[in-house]
Parts: sequence; structure tokens; C-alpha cells
Amino acid sequence: MTHYVPAYDAEAIYPWWEVLDKPYSAELYKELVRYEGPALDECLAGIRAVAEIHIEHNAPATFFLVGELVAHAAQALREILDHPIFDIQCHSYTHADFLEIADDAAALTHELTDSKRLIEDTFGRPVIGITTPGAFSDGLRGQPRVLEALWDAGYRFVRSVGKGPFDSLPAPLTQPFWYKEDGYADLLELGLHAWHDNVLTGQPFLCHWPPTLPWGYPTHVPETPEQVYEAYAPGIDYAAQHRLTTYIPCLHPWSIYRVDKKAGHIGLLLAHARERVTIGSCVQVYDKLKKAKRTRPDRK
Repeated sequence: MTHYVPAYDAEAIYPWWEVLDKPYSAELYKELVRYEGPALDECLAGIRAVAEIHIEHNAPATFFLVGELVAHAAQALREILDHPIFDIQCHSYTHADFLEIADDAAALTHELTDSKRLIEDTFGRPVIGITTPGAFSDGLRGQPRVLEALWDAGYRFVRSVGKGPFDSLPAPLTQPFWYKEDGYADLLELGLHAWHDNVLTGQPFLCHWPPTLPWGYPTHVPETPEQVYEAYAPGIDYAAQHRLTTYIPCLHPWSIYRVDKKAGHIGLLLAHARERVTIGSCVQVYDKLKKAKRTRPDRK
């Protein structure tokens, strides 16, 4: 069964258009983002627009929250996201690069444990999943310190595979796997696919040629909801046709809101997916794959 998994990295607005001459880094992110005033208001408006379109379509979704955003807007986020169709998970505390802090036990604890505890206390729900900021070509393979910290903090699935060769974009259609070879047979990698929407809609980034995606690339930067929809929709058809387990684009509410304040392209994608595949949250897919793994314990 193929699942289209709407998953959103809910974080502060990253105003890349203000620093076109500087490549993205975790430090630059910290320098530019704001958790107050108009920047926070617009960030929350983007999350609200995405949540409302999902409620309208009665379609589940996962929101991966940055802890620092929760610390500044807990009540507003509860009002927007405390709904039974939403799966609430973690996106670190400060949006740090996990590989850069892999040897810093205190920093890992802050990014993994403090953020998890804050989100759980805010929403009264267990948090078992995390998206690593930025994502990596190989995910967390060969990263024993980060994997150990994730596991000990209580995470049971992660989205860390999300770039193409040489840390380029878009990300290939890597399918879910368990970190058995790294010693964590019960930790699931869900990954993410295709374009990070902020890059698709203009943020400068290294893009791979020839095309990583089997349906090719847009001929120009999408500017309308319909154009963004057209860049992602072929993935739904391809995943269904080839019976892939998941198709999980990388989406950010603030970036969605910049294209359309009503998140129209999300509505188009949900309607398209509903006709062809099953729509599920990350935790729903995790539960199904965990059950299947118990049935077939040799499954990687």
C-alpha cells in the first residue's frame, strides 16, 4: 500500500531572500530567524493555513515542531494544532545541524531531549518522531553518537534522508528502512522526497543534474499554487504506479504561505492523493511498518 504522507517542518521563517549571497548554514539560520512580532505572526498564519486545509479535507498530517517556536507560541500552536487528525512530533530545539553537534553531548540533549519534553508538556502527547534540520544524503547511517542520543531520548522514527548526491536537491525516492546495520533495528527512517519547497520556490541551493527525480524538473521557479502542485503531483502518480511505500515531500508552512495564503497547493495535492493512494501521518505509517516488521522479523 502506498502512502502519501503530508509532513510539515513547523519552524520560524527563514528569510533567504535577504541574504542571497550567503549559503545556508545552521549559524546563519539562528542569525536571521525571529520569534516575535510580524515574523512570528506570519509563521503562525502559515501553520494555521496548512492546518485549516487539512481539516477541510479531513486528511491527517504530521507537524514537526521546532522547540524554540513552541517556547514562544505554545498557546497559539495548541489552538491551531490540537486536533485529532494531527500528529505532533519534533524538529529539534533550535534547528541545529545534528552532524555538527554530534560530539557535543550537552547540545544533543538540548536539541533532542529538551525539545521533546517541551512539546510533550505543551500538547500532552507522546513524541516519538523527529525530523533532522536540513536532512542528509545518507541520513544518520554511520552516526553512532546521534543514533544513540535519539534512541535514548525515546525517538522511534526519524526523517533524516532528504538530499541527493553531494548534498544536492531534489532528494531521491529513498524508501523507509530500519537502522539495523547501525545497531538500532527498531529505529525507523522515513526520509523525505523531492524538493524542499523553499528551494523549489526560489531559495538558492545546489541542484543535481541530470535530474534525480524520474519525472524531471520544472522549467522555471513555480510562483503559483498550481505550479507548485504540478511540481509535486507526479510523485504521487509515480509512487502509486511503482507501489512505493511512501511519498513524503519536504514542506514548510512559512514557505507554503509565501506562495498562497490559503495553502491552495496543499489542497490540490490532498485531493490528488486521495484519488490514488492512502493519506497517512508519519506515526500511522510507522505503526503499520512496525506491525509488518513484527510479522516478518527478517525485514530490514
